[in-house]
Amino acid sequence: MNVMAQLEFNGDCRQAFEKYAELLGGEVRVMNAHGDTEDIALPPGSTRGTPDMIRFADLQIGDDHLLGNDLPANEYRSPRGFNIALHVKGAEKARRLFDGLADGGKITAPLTKVEWAELFGLVTDRFGVPWLVLAFNDT
Repeated sequence: MNVMAQLEFNGDCRQAFEKYAELLGGEVRVMNAHGDTEDIALPPGSTRGTPDMIRFADLQIGDDHLLGNDLPANEYRSPRGFNIALHVKGAEKARRLFDGLADGGKITAPLTKVEWAELFGLVTDRFGVPWLVLAFNDT
């Protein structure tokens, strides 16, 4: 079994996944727009978006995958009740990731030393996705 997060976006899935690939060092493996997949049936309960909206995206980061898609504006709701957690080795890498996610976003809890980790921080990026960044010692 693999557990993966699938994020919903308000028309900016492509931009988000390009940013995440650059920042997290991953590779966008799939980026299907609705206009490119008109001949493929939608899953039950789905609404077809405009041709440029992303129907399905897959970002591979090592052995992990982050999935995403755009929703029509009238169906989109801001993400709530979760964070995408990044556990990284070393404060320098945590700061780089945190600062990259915070660019144009909103910091909820700045990176701070905590009892259980070298650094801990919460940020919502400019695409509305909430992230939790934890840095552990390199050793």
